[in-house]
Amino acid sequence: MTVATSTRMQQSSLALVALVFLLSACGTASDTIVTEAVDAADEVVEEEAPVELSYSRPTDCSALIGEAGLSLLTPGGIELIAGPGSPSNDPIYVEGQTPEELVGGLSCLYAVPGEVDTGINIILGTASIDAAIRPTVIDDLLSQQLNVGQTADGALTYWKWGDEVIVPAIHNSLYTDSWYSALIQPGGRESYDLGVALVQAMRTQTTQ
Repeated sequence: MTVATSTRMQQSSLALVALVFLLSACGTASDTIVTEAVDAADEVVEEEAPVELSYSRPTDCSALIGEAGLSLLTPGGIELIAGPGSPSNDPIYVEGQTPEELVGGLSCLYAVPGEVDTGINIILGTASIDAAIRPTVIDDLLSQQLNVGQTADGALTYWKWGDEVIVPAIHNSLYTDSWYSALIQPGGRESYDLGVALVQAMRTQTTQ
């Protein structure tokens, strides 16, 4: 073997070793990138635990819907007419208690003063419920042939749009610990949407 041939063989061996090293380094870098991508994906799907809200039943109608709810009513001249904390001692229903009152809650009547018999009437109610009375409340709502749904925060809803002549708009939200309702006469889609917004205002005002 000549010196030139030996030199060429040594150079070829060094080149092979360098190639193997480079391929090994590339493989390691690729593995690192994939691992980091998986870790980033894991971080994206992590969600915070939902906030637990505690229900506190208001003692009178003045604390039922807060400023957010009142802002929906005052442009139309609608005021608190009857219910605990109102200027009147008249009951909401002349013939007896409201469903919410029957389970220890309260109901409040809102209308334009002087137009209770002819204008818009809004009855809002809320009550604390537990596992013992919850099935009874659900059975009563189902007996009214209301539509059934569910909100994003887990409340069961029982509702109907009603119409602008006879049938009132009705919206109920039933949580594990509380019940909110809105009944608006005359009904229709616009009245129903107002009822949904007022129920949300009650929920905000009575939880923490």
